[in-house]
Amino acid sequence: MRDTQLSNQQYFCIRHFEVMNAETNQIEGKKVLIIDDDQFSVLLTELKLKQFTKRGNIKSVGSVNDAVDYLGEVLKKRPAVVPELILLETSMNDNDGWGFISFFEEIKKSTDHPMQLVILTSSQFFSDFRRSQSHPSVTGFLMKPMKVEMLNKLLNSSSNARNINGEVLINSFVV
Repeated sequence: MRDTQLSNQQYFCIRHFEVMNAETNQIEGKKVLIIDDDQFSVLLTELKLKQFTKRGNIKSVGSVNDAVDYLGEVLKKRPAVVPELILLETSMNDNDGWGFISFFEEIKKSTDHPMQLVILTSSQFFSDFRRSQSHPSVTGFLMKPMKVEMLNKLLNSSSNARNINGEVLINSFVV
């Protein structure tokens, strides 16, 4: 009889796998746009995302201007490649990532394409987190390096990951 029963450890491993698979489905197959001027960070983020989505579904640009141009083009000429998830670095050397949010809010008003904007930043300032909360179009705020589990929690949350099961999600950890 012992052979047919699962130990607590085996049960935990199976449940953890099932939960991770359920959360993974939120990223799987999504078209993603990464806006970041740090190529090393872009590479790390792409490597993590490639586990769940096709290589051709990930596009990265190094500036806000390039992102604006890209989104303008795909919305008009190639709607099949409009990103469903945008990962935005707000702390870029030559660009103000915060300025992109205004542009994104205007796009959201003029299109019915489902797009989510997540701030993925190297900033460790709590004021940046608070600032992100003042923008209803921002789905969430994560710190680099991106943790896929946290992105999944964020995308799974109906309350935009600002409150998950009574815990506030700040950066890449829960407090």
